[in-house]
Amino acid sequence: MQFLERHTRVPSPRVFDWACESDPTNMIGVGYILMEKLNGTSLIWQEATAAEKEKIVRQLADIMLEIERHPFDQFGSLIATARIRSGEATEGPAVESQIQVGALADFSRFRSGDGGMPLGPFRSSEEAFRAIVEANIRLAVAGEIGPAENALDLLLAYRFRLDVLDKVSEQTATAEKGSEQFFLKHMDDKGDHILVNADFDIVGIIDWEWCRTASKEEAFSSPHMMWPIGTFYNASNELTEEELLLARVFRETGREDLASCVLHGRKIQRLLFALDPFTAYEDSKALSSLFVGLKRAFDGHNCNTDGQGVEDEWEAWKAKALQDWKHEALIETAIEANGQLAAAHHVGLLHA
Repeated sequence: MQFLERHTRVPSPRVFDWACESDPTNMIGVGYILMEKLNGTSLIWQEATAAEKEKIVRQLADIMLEIERHPFDQFGSLIATARIRSGEATEGPAVESQIQVGALADFSRFRSGDGGMPLGPFRSSEEAFRAIVEANIRLAVAGEIGPAENALDLLLAYRFRLDVLDKVSEQTATAEKGSEQFFLKHMDDKGDHILVNADFDIVGIIDWEWCRTASKEEAFSSPHMMWPIGTFYNASNELTEEELLLARVFRETGREDLASCVLHGRKIQRLLFALDPFTAYEDSKALSSLFVGLKRAFDGHNCNTDGQGVEDEWEAWKAKALQDWKHEALIETAIEANGQLAAAHHVGLLHA
């Protein structure tokens, strides 16, 4: 938030003071943040009228254009290299040098890198996505994600992601090594992070605690609040009217590139959706439906669906994937563990 306050025109609360619990100068004893109270209420997106939604979309487009004016050269979370209190830096030559991109401040993966260290920062989004997916694969193999009976299916879904990473980012494909730009991304954009007044003017954006920098394709794709959640879970990649409006607004400003990020955003959204170990697929139906939606996004299938045929599509792909990857060590281990689990379940039924 201090970065937003000092370098951008993005409306957000002013931070007066903060400290981590581990800070030896913290006399409070617990982590805290003292920030400005904004006069607004949380947006309830689903209850807004069409006219109110359009007003919000146009303001969000302006905010996203403002964020684009302040790129970073790494993928990760923002960290302060020196304490900044009451608008003044306590050490260091300039405020600009005190905020930089560090490792991912992601609670679920904070110690999932090599040697139990955080992941990142990264110079390319493909490198970052690969590290995140591989971290999830390690957690899945260790039995730390989802129920045991879904472990093999979950591993296959993660393994698929590794094969399509190079198809996610057009910018990565065209940029020279080390030249990719990244942009600040709010990671909890469900709608209640936006504060509005009675006229639906955006007075502030809050809840930045898990924000990080992101690739252009991710940063300027549609926010989560605009997704059609029901059909999204039925493997549909069809965009909502509000998403199409956001793309149209970008086009009106001459930004066809940002409109493309919205129109083709399902690839990156599907790739990253449910990668958080704490929100991993809890049942096989959700897993198969979300995976088929992911596969269709990369196959270019954006048609609407009521979920019919998803299970057949999943089972056909799964059979082929098991055949193609059966000699990979991780898949072999997962297949063996899955067989042992099935056998134990069968024995349990016999003795029941």
